[in-house]
Amino acid sequence: MANLFDITGDVAVVTGAGRGIGRGIAQTLAGAGAFVVCAARRESEIAETAALINQAHGDGQAIAVKTDVTSAADMEALAEAAVARFGRLDIWVNNAGGSPVSQPLVELDEAEWHRTLAVNLTSVFYGVRAAMKHMGDKSRILNTSSLAGQDPFPGSGHYSAAKAGVNMLTKTLAHELGPKTRINTILPGFVPTETVKIALNMSDEDFPALEQQLNLPAGRLGTPEDIGAAALYFCSPASEWVTGQCFRIAGTP
Repeated sequence: MANLFDITGDVAVVTGAGRGIGRGIAQTLAGAGAFVVCAARRESEIAETAALINQAHGDGQAIAVKTDVTSAADMEALAEAAVARFGRLDIWVNNAGGSPVSQPLVELDEAEWHRTLAVNLTSVFYGVRAAMKHMGDKSRILNTSSLAGQDPFPGSGHYSAAKAGVNMLTKTLAHELGPKTRINTILPGFVPTETVKIALNMSDEDFPALEQQLNLPAGRLGTPEDIGAAALYFCSPASEWVTGQCFRIAGTP
């Protein structure tokens, strides 16, 4: 049974790996045996993630590659760096995203609209295109979307539109890339990351009250480890017959 979740020797790229959900995914994949390439714009944060992985699993298990996911050239270079360091590329996680802005659509600045689409949607296109130049049979791609990609969240229409686009890219690419590569998307619910705190103007002290207000059936808010566990399922042999799915991980139906 343990072999179903064993990805020993696989090479995984995780964007947005410097903190929050991305760090949780990177650490979980490394814990299951993968070599991990941690990517993000903030070099100090991905260096810390890589260091944590190497301390836990041995030197050389992870590296950090500074990457702007809105740059096609950077994404190409990221894929090439993974192959240059580890010799192969098996798993690609398009996790980078988010928007710190909460505003009605008709009041939204045009630049923020384009920035949000670039970070959350176009980056997935760039990532998949870069990864597929190096991936072989039984490779896996995982995207991070959001409940906002399925449900309306007033004030986050720009973010919702981008994530809805990720959901449809996933379904389309499942047909275009299979059977060589399977691709799925996870839709996290409320995980109190730094990005969420900024977007909602909240602090750690606010979350107990929010937890009571949401009254989630699971009884608590989410953690990066919750999302990492789901990511491992989609990146492991356990999900070999699953592709094109958009899976909610939210502590609620």
